[in-house]
Amino acid sequence: MNRQGGTAPEAGSAVERYLAEITALLPGPPRARAGIVAELRSGLLDATDAHRSAGLPPAQAALAAIREFGDPARVAAGFKAEVAAGHARRVAISLLATGPLVGLLWVATALSSHLGVRAAPWQWAGQSPGLRVGICLVAVAVGITAWAAVLGIATTGRLSRWLPARPRRAPTAAAVAGFGAVGADGLGLLLLATQLATTSGKLSPIPAAAAAAASLARLTLARRAARRCLAIRASLT
Repeated sequence: MNRQGGTAPEAGSAVERYLAEITALLPGPPRARAGIVAELRSGLLDATDAHRSAGLPPAQAALAAIREFGDPARVAAGFKAEVAAGHARRVAISLLATGPLVGLLWVATALSSHLGVRAAPWQWAGQSPGLRVGICLVAVAVGITAWAAVLGIATTGRLSRWLPARPRRAPTAAAVAGFGAVGADGLGLLLLATQLATTSGKLSPIPAAAAAAASLARLTLARRAARRCLAIRASLT
């Protein structure tokens, strides 16, 4: 028997059409839906095999299995919260993991450029008022990102067992974390541009370029992830 395509080609075609309907109704990127679709496919093929063993022809066995699973919209609705939580958790973990790496690149840029780093950023020597404000805003954005990412991870882990069921909580937290990262990296790039415009040869080019590239990549990916989280949130009831 052809397990990948069902117990027969005609049965496999019916199963794949049914799965395609469900996939189109699930939120999130393909990676977030892949596990759910694979699980459903395995269950449908098992049910199809069972009906074939009971004497039904392949096509009728597949249709019987599909009827057992029910309407595609209802099946998809049952998995939306799981897809949303899984995607939100991946986004939050990615932001927490990449944040310190990008931050270290900016610190390396400051140190190698001899910007007067001695203690806390607001105590650095020779700062202009605008630069001080910008650094404080970056710190606020980083704090929001970290707090929202931790919340997104916590509410999709074991803590979720004791919290009221609110499917929109995790994608909301992940979206806030994503936009916080966009703000932090955008401000970092703005401060870099300001320093380049107001100083002459003071910034170390290689660390500054590495920090700018990392921030730009993270900003792009974080904005895309945040928008996806908002789209997933909107699909939940």
